[in-house]
Amino acid sequence: MSNCVVCSIETKKYKCPQCYERYCSLACCKTHKELCTRKPKDSLQVVAVPAYEDNGHVPYVQHVHEAFRNVVDHADEDKVPEELLKRLGESEEVKSVLVNPHLRAMMENLVNTDTPDILMAQAMKEPIFTELADLCLKIVDADNPNLEPVG
Repeated sequence: MSNCVVCSIETKKYKCPQCYERYCSLACCKTHKELCTRKPKDSLQVVAVPAYEDNGHVPYVQHVHEAFRNVVDHADEDKVPEELLKRLGESEEVKSVLVNPHLRAMMENLVNTDTPDILMAQAMKEPIFTELADLCLKIVDADNPNLEPVG
């Protein structure tokens, strides 16, 4: 891993939700936030997600959020409001699918890659990943009549 975009000393662990630059700490996050050229829209609320759970593991729901953020077109009509993304973390169905260690490894690779579009294309060929994607769509786009029922 390379170093923090702000201090250039520490290994970068976190990613800006606006521009996807990586930084190492809360202090660097605050500095970067002041200088970040991509500001959030007023209608969207940015929610901080802890980097690690108490047991030292990265929350896999966070991986889902970040992976989907990495591959969106960044156009306003493609953004999912935080309120709907929170539903992913509350879904027992999503949690049960994320028990699969192969899927967790795929999600971690998606979050940490510089080429999420390539890895996403590969992941969409895996049945366990498409099951997760279908569940996520069912949750964040429940009112879409074009979605087929998951099951």
